[in-house]
Amino acid sequence: MRNSLFFLNMLLLVFLTSCVSQQKYTDLESAKNRLSQRLNETETDLDSYRNQSAKLQSQLTAEQEQRQQLTTDLERSRQRYAELDATNRDLLARYDRILEQNRTTLAAAGTENATLTARLNEKEQELDQRQRELQRLQQELQTREARVAELEKAIADKEARLRTIRERVNQALLGFSEADLTVQEKNGKVYVSLSQNLLFASGSKTINAQGKQAIAQLATVLKANKDINITVEGHTDTDGDAGFNWDLSVGRATTVVKELTTNGVAADRIIAAGRGQFYPIAANTTAAGKAQNRRTEIILTPKLEGLYELIGE
Repeated sequence: MRNSLFFLNMLLLVFLTSCVSQQKYTDLESAKNRLSQRLNETETDLDSYRNQSAKLQSQLTAEQEQRQQLTTDLERSRQRYAELDATNRDLLARYDRILEQNRTTLAAAGTENATLTARLNEKEQELDQRQRELQRLQQELQTREARVAELEKAIADKEARLRTIRERVNQALLGFSEADLTVQEKNGKVYVSLSQNLLFASGSKTINAQGKQAIAQLATVLKANKDINITVEGHTDTDGDAGFNWDLSVGRATTVVKELTTNGVAADRIIAAGRGQFYPIAANTTAAGKAQNRRTEIILTPKLEGLYELIGE
């Protein structure tokens, strides 16, 4: 730019020295000014372009550095991708193997499951059968429990009747000596034991007055309790002939039965039995023992048809 300015100045000088006209000088001066202005503008633009060029160069350098970084990152990414791709291929291969193993396992499991299902169905059928059997047993148990409850009630009623009968017999025979008359309950029966002294003379089958009174009072209780079976047993000691003693025990039992029927007790409720000397309650070696063995027992047994029916169901 400075060389151009020098050239213009020299040109102006030539024109001046050549005695150019004032108009031409003016024109040249204007041209010079325009050129100077354009030169200044050009220099300004040049400075601006230089600044822009420096900026662009700086941007280019930064972009080249960024590009280099991107290239490096791209190469790393490619390497990473290659590694990941290899890993992915390995995983896919392992997945295929696992999938195949799973298919094999599922096939085996399907077979086993079918077997287990069949066994489960069998067990369920067996369980259903057992449950039905259990329900049947429970129903039978409930039925039996109901029968047991009925039996227990029947037994309790029987025992209550026995106690009532014993108490009534005791009340009816209250005036007699305990040595001649005892009342006790055992084995579900009431035993009224009458001594020989109370009923008979020695070796006799005829009832004396006191014995008739005792039997009459006892008959009153028996007539009021018609659900009682009556057994009359005659007993002796071992003195004398056994055959005679047997006949004597039978005869005394029969006499007592007749006396009971005379006092209104139904004959079909009574059984007479002679035991002779063969059912002693005491030793026959002493007088006291023999006295206890010479007795007539009236055995009272509640009728148990209802109880037997419950047991037989």
